[in-house]
Amino acid sequence: MRSRMVTLVLTLACLTMCSGLHAQLPAIQQKELGELPPCVHADSTAALRFPGDTMALGHFHALLDSLTSGVPGQINIWHIGGSHVQGGIFSYRLMTNLQNAVPGLKGDRGFLFPYRLASTNQDKTYICSSTGEWTGARASKPSKTFKPRYGITGLAARTEDSTATVSFNLRISADSCYTFDAVRVLGYPEGEAFPIVLSGADTLHFEEDSTGIGYMFRLPEMTDSVTVGFSIKPGASFTFRGIQPISGRSGINYFASGVNGAMLSTWLDRCEDMPAELPLVRPDLAIFALGINDSACKQADFNVERFKNNYRRLVAHVRAVNPDCDIIFITNNDSYRWSRRTLTYNYNGATVQQAMYELAQEAGAAVWDLYEIMGGRQSVLGWQDAGLVRKDRIHFTHRGYVLLGDMLYNAIVDDYYKNRE
Repeated sequence: MRSRMVTLVLTLACLTMCSGLHAQLPAIQQKELGELPPCVHADSTAALRFPGDTMALGHFHALLDSLTSGVPGQINIWHIGGSHVQGGIFSYRLMTNLQNAVPGLKGDRGFLFPYRLASTNQDKTYICSSTGEWTGARASKPSKTFKPRYGITGLAARTEDSTATVSFNLRISADSCYTFDAVRVLGYPEGEAFPIVLSGADTLHFEEDSTGIGYMFRLPEMTDSVTVGFSIKPGASFTFRGIQPISGRSGINYFASGVNGAMLSTWLDRCEDMPAELPLVRPDLAIFALGINDSACKQADFNVERFKNNYRRLVAHVRAVNPDCDIIFITNNDSYRWSRRTLTYNYNGATVQQAMYELAQEAGAAVWDLYEIMGGRQSVLGWQDAGLVRKDRIHFTHRGYVLLGDMLYNAIVDDYYKNRE
């Protein structure tokens, strides 16, 4: 039987037809994953689909053309979803594939948050710690005692402790360092309170932010880590919603907004400050990966028209910030769902798949059909047997998420070169 590994490697013969002024974006080969099992449809099935405009990613392609030809600039990508995004493996793999494809594409890595303060699993693609007393929550699981205003991270942690700190370190390995010389702190005070940044022996105070959103700090030099403290008067508090490390260098800036259990309504209705913070991203490419939690119900209870209308609202938010923003819809993975503490099959996968094709046609967007890539109905069992999906038949394993990041990257690169022939 012919190895399926070769099907994941894109044919880049078209590169010879492209201008020599542009650097070549290589396809990813799955050497560390080994031979792919038959359940993985890594051939043309894994390509981007275009229900309407085949040039749906034209804006993104033009910006990529400019960057790869050496023109200074930035591309902003926003990847929004639930636990598949919060876990960080999928989004981090796709981000690093894009940023490492060509020297000069390494931009910034978007928003960071100390997830453990919200009693949820930490994204392990950066190191985070905290001190002091905190109360945290996430938009998908509102707290009965703490009702913050959520923003684009969907997470919040409040402190009344003037000794409280949160620290971030982006150097998880020698070759994955993201340096920055400015940082924006997201959040808001109640009473006399504001953030400060601790840099060595110095205490830095915020400057006026031209965006009017958050608190901007200029650091004395490039660094890969930062500690945020707070000046809090008695009776006051500060609600922290994350940080945005900023370098200002050319490249691809990748913003990931993921919250366990998040549905479209979580972001649209509970994250009231998300539209105000979306200009911080001003996405050139939005990757929409919401739907698995929206559809985790009986078929009779899934309102597909409400689902589509909610997505239309999200598209409107993005296009209000950048009318040229391109969009990729990621269909639901084939999955099970929890019902009365028992796993039962989720029959709504095909319905969400069809809805996303219809939405993509309306919005002039692309579809990455994960449901079909897996093999459709009940294919999750094969992926579980192959060690790519966890026992809950909802989430992927580390190996599975890495595979998704590589396959989506290859699909994006393949479409980029097809449209440059």
